Amino acid sequence: MTRKPPQSKASAGGKVSIFDVAREAGVAVSTVSNALTGKTIVKESTRERVQAAADKLGYRVSVVARSLRMQRTFTLGVLLADVANPSSPDFLRGIEDIADSEQCSLLVCNTDGQLDKQLAQMRVLLDRRVDGLVMLSQHCDQPEVRALLNGDTPYVMIQRRSLSHDDNYVGANNEEGIGAAVRHLVGLGHRRIGLIRGPLDSSTADERYEAYLSALRAHQLPLVAEYVVQGDYHVSGGYQAAKRFFAMQPPPTAILAANDMSAIGVMNAAHDAGLNIPADFSLIGLDDIEMASFSPINLTTIALQRREMGAAATELVMKMVRQKGLSSKPKKKIFPMKLVVRGSTGGVSES
Repeated sequence: MTRKPPQSKASAGGKVSIFDVAREAGVAVSTVSNALTGKTIVKESTRERVQAAADKLGYRVSVVARSLRMQRTFTLGVLLADVANPSSPDFLRGIEDIADSEQCSLLVCNTDGQLDKQLAQMRVLLDRRVDGLVMLSQHCDQPEVRALLNGDTPYVMIQRRSLSHDDNYVGANNEEGIGAAVRHLVGLGHRRIGLIRGPLDSSTADERYEAYLSALRAHQLPLVAEYVVQGDYHVSGGYQAAKRFFAMQPPPTAILAANDMSAIGVMNAAHDAGLNIPADFSLIGLDDIEMASFSPINLTTIALQRREMGAAATELVMKMVRQKGLSSKPKKKIFPMKLVVRGSTGGVSES
């Protein structure tokens, strides 16, 4: 009597196992594991055969088993300061680009720029044992934050960095961007250039303010203290700052806003005041969000490579994850900035 081979779970209608895939593809179980987890030691032709067998049988890799085997959760924690800001999705897309290629999921948390909320979200992410943290415009110098960062979880900061600690960081060349904006305005004849600052606790806002001062010196323009008005990266903050500028005697002939959302607030204030841009004053934003190019906004702005920055930060985190620990020397990557000239800047209408 001929004995039949044991029936697999796949043929019996049960859950498909890695052994079923190996049998179907005619390879070892270890080869299936290496092929489906992206190991480069597997030939491409073998990988394709294994994937075809997995697809045919409906096999899915067990995330739990993989996590236990590799001592990883295959998740990254992402902290966003303002999920409603139109610049945030581009950063997130760059983060997701790399996470997808690394077969990692994202746990995204919005902190609203509030320290207490950030601390609570960080604790949740660390309790869930994420493989790494990507921190976009987060508080980073407070003792409570540093205590949470002093563990074994790799992290990278984007846009905002610590003034007293040497961290992994991805940012932009603010001096280059602000310098190009001021140079453009001076070339149009502007000498009274106002600045809407970003938040006082932001290292990026500080860098942009210092870049503004440097650009004024480069063009031998005096610093007028009243021409620097505090903002908060929001439309409402830009609106209130613009009202202060409009009440000055004489007012600036050009305004450099902390970001595009602040610039849109300036546009709203100008509309309410019966002023025209750029006939009455010129305006430059920063970020180059998608709506900046829309008519009638048509905003001259400083472009920030947000998607590329998000991807670079995630690549750095994943490199540290693969190295099973923090890099001995923190890495930094600074992206160039470019002025995008549109219709919100023009020549001076008065002397």
